[in-house]
Amino acid sequence: MIRTASSPRPDWRQRFDSIGFTFYDMESEGGRPYWQEEAAYGFTSSEIDQLEQATAELFQLCMDACEHIVRNRRFTEFGIPAALHDLVAKSWDEEDPTVYGRFDLGYDGHGTIKMLEFNADTPTSLIESAAAQWQWLVETRGEDADQFNLIHELLVEQWAHVRTERLGLPEGARLHLVSLHNSGDGELIVEDADTVAYMAETARQAGFDTKQMFMEDVQFDTAAHRFVDADGEPVERIFKLYPWEWMVHEQFAGFLNSTRDTTVWIEPIWKMMLSNKQLLVVLWELFPGHPLLLPAFATQEPLAGVAHVQKPMLGREGANVTIFTEHGDVDALNGGDYGAEGFIYQQRAELGRVDGKTVIIGSWVVGETPAGIDIRETSGPITGDLAEFVPHYIIDPKEAA
Repeated sequence: MIRTASSPRPDWRQRFDSIGFTFYDMESEGGRPYWQEEAAYGFTSSEIDQLEQATAELFQLCMDACEHIVRNRRFTEFGIPAALHDLVAKSWDEEDPTVYGRFDLGYDGHGTIKMLEFNADTPTSLIESAAAQWQWLVETRGEDADQFNLIHELLVEQWAHVRTERLGLPEGARLHLVSLHNSGDGELIVEDADTVAYMAETARQAGFDTKQMFMEDVQFDTAAHRFVDADGEPVERIFKLYPWEWMVHEQFAGFLNSTRDTTVWIEPIWKMMLSNKQLLVVLWELFPGHPLLLPAFATQEPLAGVAHVQKPMLGREGANVTIFTEHGDVDALNGGDYGAEGFIYQQRAELGRVDGKTVIIGSWVVGETPAGIDIRETSGPITGDLAEFVPHYIIDPKEAA
């Protein structure tokens, strides 16, 4: 893994506008834009193969962990309300369809890969990973350049699989897609809206008739006893960029059990077992010493004398993360609004440091297939909401020589 200087395209903002990626100027460190193409990361083919194989293996470990959680009814550890335990188990046992997820991986650049967490319910950075960095690759490095990025093609294939093989639906079947409109301030959450618009495009290419709206528009028709949209149209299948851990504590959660046969939610509710960092504790319990895992526990004591990280079970973007030294001193911490749900403790990973940047690799899974990677970098030790997205490429063997 190398970090190379790159000259930004003079019209890169306009080029991204043309593909529906518009939140590139979100503020990052030092007021810089979120998207950065002044640098790029190069990987050898063997490094890409290693990341791909690790992702496939980690996904299978996570599936084994879900089976264990369901069989042993360990839902309470994940904060899942008791009234929904049976629904989560049924969703898992009946293999409710999934589309995608993103592992966050620590990679030291020398062959060691460690799972940091799994964003399995509402992963973002999708349009940047699938479309924006591919456009950058072709326009800056040429048509023959390569990148570990099959995300778009695999999303279309997975949506087609969900439509035909899993749900048995004809071409033109309706699919609602939703995100949260705003966080209470009335301002559109552009990142989520763009991401859902991109996902809608992949679903359209797979034969769905898509209807994009906002989570605030989902209603419950008490007379018909079913979910409907703002136009009164039945919501029979719906992709949501909205976390289950919020949904299950909202008023209409009481209707989830009784509407299972009339509304299909994607991602499915069994993803609650994966999007909670308690998963890391269960994985280490089931597979202690696995080379792709970091020791993780529900309490801090087992990591005494070892540098470790305290993470909120349902935190996002590095919020409320605290890093402790081996002596128990605080080395770094982020504030935020998470933590009431509890914390887990994970041994600190040796993350890649290149040119003064801390590197995190996002490794995408579509269906069950490793699909591509993205890179986020930051100057500090915690990758938070000010991290920058940096594109990548596969090093040409002739260039490496």
